[in-house]
Amino acid sequence: MHEATFRLASSGSGAEFGSYDAITAAFDARLSLWCNDHSDLLLLECETSRLEAVLEAVDEFAGIDDAIVDGAEAVAVTGNCVKALDTTVVDAVLDDHGCLLLPPIRYADGARSIRLLALESAHLTRCYHDLLEDFDVSVESKRDLAFDSLDRDRTPDGIGEPLPALSRRQRQVFATAYERGYYEIPRETSMAAVAESVGIDRRTADEHRRQAERKILESVAGRYLE
Repeated sequence: MHEATFRLASSGSGAEFGSYDAITAAFDARLSLWCNDHSDLLLLECETSRLEAVLEAVDEFAGIDDAIVDGAEAVAVTGNCVKALDTTVVDAVLDDHGCLLLPPIRYADGARSIRLLALESAHLTRCYHDLLEDFDVSVESKRDLAFDSLDRDRTPDGIGEPLPALSRRQRQVFATAYERGYYEIPRETSMAAVAESVGIDRRTADEHRRQAERKILESVAGRYLE
């Protein structure tokens, strides 16, 4: 089996809030979407001062039945499924080439990232070329999945297993440390620099980092200790 993540950017101009892609570009927001056919579950992330405007734009585009807001994050249930709004072309291409979409769809910087699974690498290649007819497509990642990882209790290579729930600050500190090379050998940054970037003191940043590391390790350690 084979997995790939494609980043799709619009190759043309659209309405101001004609898609989730456009909303993320307009408000510098991030959006994760789990499709449920009749409605969708959204996780929205952006600066607190812009979150209300993001929710209004989403409501205008898809309708919001309910939402919970927590600081710079919101979870919303939409009134309409994204399939009825702007994924028809993508779904048709996936169906044509026997590729499966692994949720969530992630939107950021005016584009979306879709994670696909196929039994043959050629299916992903053909899917990529067909998507180029409607999008600017880049390959974010690609890997082969070991067949011997299949069993009754686990999806291949952990696909679909729940990710640990990090708090907003834990995710912010961990992501900043990772992106700036804190985990490289040798290290390319210090926790003092990470803390300064995030806007908290070093001791607090260290605590958030350790908590994030513990949660992430607990979520994957069992796969290597069996």
